[in-house]
Amino acid sequence: MERAADGPIVVIVDTSCLINFLIVDRMDLFGALSGYVFVVPNHVVAEVTDATQRTRLEVALTTGALTEIEITDLAEIELYVVLRRILGDGESACLAVAATRGWVMAADEKGRLRREVYERLGEAALVNTPGILVSAIQEGVLTADGAETLRAVLATHRFVMDIPPFAELVGEQQPCPPPGHDSG
Repeated sequence: MERAADGPIVVIVDTSCLINFLIVDRMDLFGALSGYVFVVPNHVVAEVTDATQRTRLEVALTTGALTEIEITDLAEIELYVVLRRILGDGESACLAVAATRGWVMAADEKGRLRREVYERLGEAALVNTPGILVSAIQEGVLTADGAETLRAVLATHRFVMDIPPFAELVGEQQPCPPPGHDSG
């Protein structure tokens, strides 16, 4: 995986993942994670059509939480054209760039996209919304409770995270019940 000059892992964000962070208005997390640099291709930017989300995206681009890129390399363009036959526009752009540049891809789609990413990049090169939230908890920029709140909001927008509680994922100690409390 290619790293930026200062060491963080470069992650190209697909619309499926981007929209989740736009919905909960937490684009700041992309800029706060020291281990990563997040980029988005102009193809994905064009897919954000909701006015509120578009405004949030523009703020994130202006503040540097996210950087917009264009596909200009011939190899990327050729791969994009091939992928476009089987995937959506933003998905194809992200995967073409990630495969060509050795970057990680952030996407929440399953099925064909996931299979293509695994085949072309390997499983370790795909992150998703829950994985980014876990990284944010581990870096101390989000609490497990905060992540649970985001999970609840996203569930009302039809994005259900079928994973254990975030506190469990990051190994936080759960409070012990008081003596004499029957937990069964």
